[in-house]
Amino acid sequence: MPQIQLQERVLNGRGRVLLYGSGTSAGKWYYKEKVEGQRRYKEKQLFGASSLEQAIAMAPEAAIALAKEPEKKTSYRYASDPLTLIQREEKLIKQKEKLAKEEQKKERPKIVIESAMDQWLSEQEKRVEAGAFQPASFSHKFNCCRHIKLYLKKKKVVFTTQINTTTFDDYPVYRLKQTDKRIVIHRELAVLGEFIKSYLVKHKYIPAHLWLDGQFLPRITVRDTDRNANPAINQEDWRTIIDYIREEWRPVAYEKDQFGRRSEKSIYFRNMFWHWLLIAKSTGMSPEEICKMKWKSVEIIDVGRISKSKAIEEYEQILDEIKEEGKEDEIYIEPPDLDINPSDWVLNHDAWGREERLISFITTVRAKTSRVREIPCNLGYVFRRWKYFLEKELNHKVRGDDYVFAQIHNEMKQPNQRKIQQHWRWTVDKLMDEGKLKGHKFSDRPYTLYSLRSTFIENHLMKGIDIFLLARICGNSVKTIMDTYERIDIRKRTKEITDIEYGKKTTNAAVVQLYAE
Repeated sequence: MPQIQLQERVLNGRGRVLLYGSGTSAGKWYYKEKVEGQRRYKEKQLFGASSLEQAIAMAPEAAIALAKEPEKKTSYRYASDPLTLIQREEKLIKQKEKLAKEEQKKERPKIVIESAMDQWLSEQEKRVEAGAFQPASFSHKFNCCRHIKLYLKKKKVVFTTQINTTTFDDYPVYRLKQTDKRIVIHRELAVLGEFIKSYLVKHKYIPAHLWLDGQFLPRITVRDTDRNANPAINQEDWRTIIDYIREEWRPVAYEKDQFGRRSEKSIYFRNMFWHWLLIAKSTGMSPEEICKMKWKSVEIIDVGRISKSKAIEEYEQILDEIKEEGKEDEIYIEPPDLDINPSDWVLNHDAWGREERLISFITTVRAKTSRVREIPCNLGYVFRRWKYFLEKELNHKVRGDDYVFAQIHNEMKQPNQRKIQQHWRWTVDKLMDEGKLKGHKFSDRPYTLYSLRSTFIENHLMKGIDIFLLARICGNSVKTIMDTYERIDIRKRTKEITDIEYGKKTTNAAVVQLYAE
């Protein structure tokens, strides 16, 4: 019996390819498989095979040939019949195609697209539970997948094997019938692309070349008018909103019911909501950043300021005291320097007319970019008032690791962003229905929580703050700020654009010639 030098299982264990190392078959490759129901094997030499890879490639054809080999020798007449030979050849080709399809099914498995999408979302949800993904981002992907499923249902695409290069071509048209927000469709296509790349291609449910084809997913042009969501709040509307919350809506929590009781939870929430909005507008932080902000990430510094009236009053008071003692000839007091900008910092606590001015520095990390940044703002008095409310009115001790707006009645968890958003919507809709809000000049969209961030950015652009500094504070790129947030009312800066320097003479500097003309 010849000795086997090398062998490898093929066709999912149906047979083996082997190389004999001795005997008359030494150095020759064969395909070998067991005869079903019998204790014997049959084999076929793989002519032309010189390596294991070539032998494996030739194995399917050899298997088909063995399957069709008659058990008994055929007569010369039967074998030489042209019609019979053609029929055998056709059957051989069909069997070869069938085996190829079976192999293709193993290489590219089939699954219901809706099930695949649910499994992908389940993986995303696990990331949320592990703290590696934000709940708001998961909700966004979940809602996008809901629209994608409805589209595939309409197209009658059930299995992943039905996906081809034209499957999603009609998606923008389909969604434009339901919404005019092109940027929403653009984001849905981005989620669809992530699902296809990170799940379907990864698990070989669709061929990789479909994704690599640049025309596989359609594109939709996002116009400037599509970016006018979350409009900035003008100063009059902001004053109307915050005055209503502070003076009308918040005091309702202090009213007693028919049994003479007040809800401490309601008192807490309404005061929290008021301070939450003040911080959102003055820092430009996103809602999720404010909700996860902790006391230890807030630093307050008294930089001071000069009040001219207070400086004069203090100076005159000292002079009066000197006169009363009759020492005006002996003591000279340097008068206060009133030629000072009221916004300048005064770190000397003994300066004439110095008043307290608290600056806050907030250290935060935005989940979207994972970049650490520090935000300076004039909110020292807001944080101090909120801390005083918690400790004095609610008898709650503030600790550094506590969330600034922790739910003190619910295991000190982060504030419920959904509830905050809901109360904001109710407030803005109520004031808008009453005709008390004007809205943004260049957008007909309603104010949202993100409008507070837009307000911060637009107000600083109006002030002329360096855009690179603003981008650093906001955690955005300059391009994002210009594309998404820049909607300045040019009329507010008309003066500096149209100013003419009357009476100023122009001077022409002499040109130094370096060569003769």
